Amino acid sequence: MMGNTMESGHLVEWQVAEGDAVEADDELVLVESEKASNEIVAEQDGVLARVDVTAGEEVPPGTVLGIVAGPDESLDDAPAPRSRIEPDSADESPDTDTDAGTDGEAATEAAADTDDGGAGAESATAGGDAPDASGDETDGEAVPTADGHAFASPSTRRLAREHGVSIREVSGTGIGSRVTDSDVRAASGETDRPGATGVEAPDATGGRREARDPGTLGVTIEREQELSSMRRTIADRMSRSSRDAPHVTNKREVAIGDALAAADDLADELDAPIGFTDVLVAAVVRALDRHPEFNAWFEGGRLRFVAERNVAVAVDTDAGLVTPVIREAAGRSLAGIATERRRLTDTVLEGNYTMDDLSGGTFTITNLGMFGVDSFDPIINPPQVSILGVGRIRDDDEGKQCTLSLSFDHRAVDGADAARFLDTIAEGLAAPSVLAAERARLGADAAGSSRLAAGRSAEAPDGVGAAIASDIRERALEIATTHDWPVPEFEVDLRGDRPAVAVTAPDTASPATMKRLTYAACRESSYAGTITELHDPALTVDCG
Repeated sequence: MMGNTMESGHLVEWQVAEGDAVEADDELVLVESEKASNEIVAEQDGVLARVDVTAGEEVPPGTVLGIVAGPDESLDDAPAPRSRIEPDSADESPDTDTDAGTDGEAATEAAADTDDGGAGAESATAGGDAPDASGDETDGEAVPTADGHAFASPSTRRLAREHGVSIREVSGTGIGSRVTDSDVRAASGETDRPGATGVEAPDATGGRREARDPGTLGVTIEREQELSSMRRTIADRMSRSSRDAPHVTNKREVAIGDALAAADDLADELDAPIGFTDVLVAAVVRALDRHPEFNAWFEGGRLRFVAERNVAVAVDTDAGLVTPVIREAAGRSLAGIATERRRLTDTVLEGNYTMDDLSGGTFTITNLGMFGVDSFDPIINPPQVSILGVGRIRDDDEGKQCTLSLSFDHRAVDGADAARFLDTIAEGLAAPSVLAAERARLGADAAGSSRLAAGRSAEAPDGVGAAIASDIRERALEIATTHDWPVPEFEVDLRGDRPAVAVTAPDTASPATMKRLTYAACRESSYAGTITELHDPALTVDCG
């Protein structure tokens, strides 16, 4: 089970052949799931005594792919091979007008008609059929043999009857020589016309339907291309998500000038490549903390709240869109978020990622702004309940703006919830110093906690302390004006166990009054809800 949403795996290639000797940790077989590939290795010395699944097959998690037998082990003690569907030995003739098939055919057809893009059909029939009458058997699907048996789905058999073709006389080109609809059309001569094809095309729900005949439409197919395993996975997941989850998208224009400037300032101060996306991730984490219903999975009719804030950020690759996950984003500083995001992006672009890099996401951000897209309606990545789309950055009379598009699963949350969630993100982007202060307090040792850590990190930038000091002074000015007190200067240091505030006041000021003023200003600071113990800092007063 490679990932919590995995429904099928694709066996790409066996590295050893049946009967070969292997040693522990030898690579046996390459498999694909979702958007990653994994090597399965031998757990012991022995012999690859049996191969149950062949290259090209898709099977559900938990399927035995093959058996490695140790020196003293026998196949008699191994798990039985998968259930195999024997082809109908009494195949109906072309002029038979009944659509009823054998129990095996019915099971296969039911699987083929599932909403899993055909994966069910492959799972039901893959892994080899019972030996036919002549004793021939493949590791995959049943093949035409000397006595005329062939494997084909019930829909393909019906198509053969409609075209007056005997299924026994058709040479199959599918996996394991399975007879496909294209084979039947070719046998009937239908695809002899220039430009005509017998391919099947996906329907609107991600299933399979008969393709249009280009020859009757006056067009010529220049070339055809099978979907890659990754592209099939994307197509299947997005089709099911769009079909199963009632999507609603809320859109909001947000001001991001301060966020862009803060990213540049922090990058200079921390000597780290911090960008707008990293500030946005921090704003999303803040929103997920305040609206945990968006940090959840909807599965089996239940909303499952997740403790970790694992934010996936989509990366465009030549093979398709990949969404690596910044795990425990709530426990990372802005520099930590930026470092991990860039590591994941580089890993994905280099093709060196694993399922661990893609698994466990609780919320996804996808940005099409760099392609000039103003706004769009992103599709949720199940079992997540929402996804944030980011449009291009543009200048208007109010400064730099962009459109945030939040698609959400209406089964789990409502439009008003989504509006409040977007509002919290916008607040964070409008006050990036608050985000920076919140993130600066979180070092690598804070990973694993979904709450703000009590300690502070030595990486806290001077700019954050200066922003807090300026905010405290504004509060102090308001209070001092009503009491006719002098207003001191403040310096804030976040690197200790408690925030340290140094107060410099004129010699006419009373130290007791300055302490009283400072404590009041700290309690009323806009950072008081973010910086633990700012309401009671380590205070030094100099009335010089």
